[in-house]
Amino acid sequence: MRRATGLLVGLLAVLAGLASAGGASASGGAIAYVTGSATSVPSVSVADGSGGQARTLGKGTGPLLSPNGLTVAASNLASRGHALILYPADGEAPAAYFNITQVSAVALAWSPDSRYLAVALNGNNGPSLSGFGLAIIDTATGTEQLVAKGLIDGASFAPGASDTLVYARATSQSATAATNIFTVAATGTGTKQITTDGRSANPVWGQRGIAFDHEKLRKGVAPLDQIWLMQSDGSHRKQITHTHVDLLVQGLVPLAFSADGTRLAAEFEGEDTSIGYSVSILTGHATQLKVGNEAVSAWGISRSGRSVLISVGGFEQPSSHGQIERIPFSGGHPTRLIPHGDFPSWNL
Repeated sequence: MRRATGLLVGLLAVLAGLASAGGASASGGAIAYVTGSATSVPSVSVADGSGGQARTLGKGTGPLLSPNGLTVAASNLASRGHALILYPADGEAPAAYFNITQVSAVALAWSPDSRYLAVALNGNNGPSLSGFGLAIIDTATGTEQLVAKGLIDGASFAPGASDTLVYARATSQSATAATNIFTVAATGTGTKQITTDGRSANPVWGQRGIAFDHEKLRKGVAPLDQIWLMQSDGSHRKQITHTHVDLLVQGLVPLAFSADGTRLAAEFEGEDTSIGYSVSILTGHATQLKVGNEAVSAWGISRSGRSVLISVGGFEQPSSHGQIERIPFSGGHPTRLIPHGDFPSWNL
């Protein structure tokens, strides 16, 4: 399963950064991304929805753009200071959270109204789970609070105005640790456990339910992951995908829903593997996305579900090697958005 710690390691391993990012408005859509070479510190940039009017916001990686396009959350890679930075897209002074000497931080999800940000915290104390947990930042008040302790394996807010969050929590840092899914209010109240099988992670909440990654252990080889769907209380669990998964790879992880909940962007993961897919919730059909004969990484899906946000050439390379593009949901001819960048996030 793609745990938050694994995501951070991936971000650190694929360092990148150099370009610009721009004062993009919510009305026209925006794209946040990372640029940089093998020898430079990665930088976070933002551009408009077509990749124009780019402007550099500051140092960092793993950017996550708020739904209203006004804020970009990014992980700090420095050895001191704060672990998470919230950059205003208009270039104003950023806000910073969490002591980087104690924890690293990865932004996982914004609430639909852009008020709350869910953040995975990973402690710097070796194999123990001290310092690990899920924090919520309330951008209206500038406050933060820990709403769950443990190793966080994905989080997503409910569509609509409830500000309810779904997240997965593992019992240890072991690759085969029991992992279950919970819901909680953004205020930290009303926690409910909605799976008990110990093999459920990476939840993504859409209009038709919660997509998640269900894991089947395989002796001596990598676990096998498929995407399932359930209701918000954990009922009516249904397997969606049935993709073939070789021994050294794990399978599909859900990333993002279209606004109507019928289409999903997903990533096929495993050893030295990160391949973008589109998935129909209605039929279960999963399509591998390619540019020419080259596999791509998926990062998001448009609200309409017509296109998937991808990057090409940046996997396990400096970010400047990557190209950010959008591609039709069913595959086909892509549209280039950013010529030198990776780790994109959008609100289109």
